[in-house]
Amino acid sequence: MIDLYLVAAYVAAIVLFLGTPGPVTVLVANASVRGGLGAGILTVAGTNTSSLLLISASFLAIQGLFSVNEQALTWLAFLGSFYLIYFAVPIIFTRVNLQAKTVDTPRKGYFWTGFAVGLSNPKDVLFFIAFFPTFLGVSSDMHVSMLVLVLVWIALDYLILSGYALVFSRYRSPTS
Repeated sequence: MIDLYLVAAYVAAIVLFLGTPGPVTVLVANASVRGGLGAGILTVAGTNTSSLLLISASFLAIQGLFSVNEQALTWLAFLGSFYLIYFAVPIIFTRVNLQAKTVDTPRKGYFWTGFAVGLSNPKDVLFFIAFFPTFLGVSSDMHVSMLVLVLVWIALDYLILSGYALVFSRYRSPTS
């Protein structure tokens, strides 16, 4: 039996989490403005893939297959923060000229950039390790709970971030 109230709370948490602007949202918006909807969707695919990797790691930690060292987690969050700063500085100081032609980034570049930013995002790491286990009670069977949570995450992650990609791709120059 699936606890629909807990699933609804999980959905609300994800909507608030993904709806709050952060590095992934900025990345998807930037890719969509520069490369159009396709670039935004590839970026979303990269960030979602990294989320699935983080979810897998959190499940393994929850099941006791490995432990999470708090000091290592802190350092990982710092390194992720520095990577995000390194990524954000050029975006902040770049003026967007929507009338100019843009140079297309190779399509796989969008995916891998999304993957790297998603994997280094301290917000995601903390969500999956600290907050995610709260919702494992959606079913009495741990495997069913994991499946439900992952499927809901994938659906909402693609839906919300693709919505950002769609909105921001409309700001792409028609001459690109």
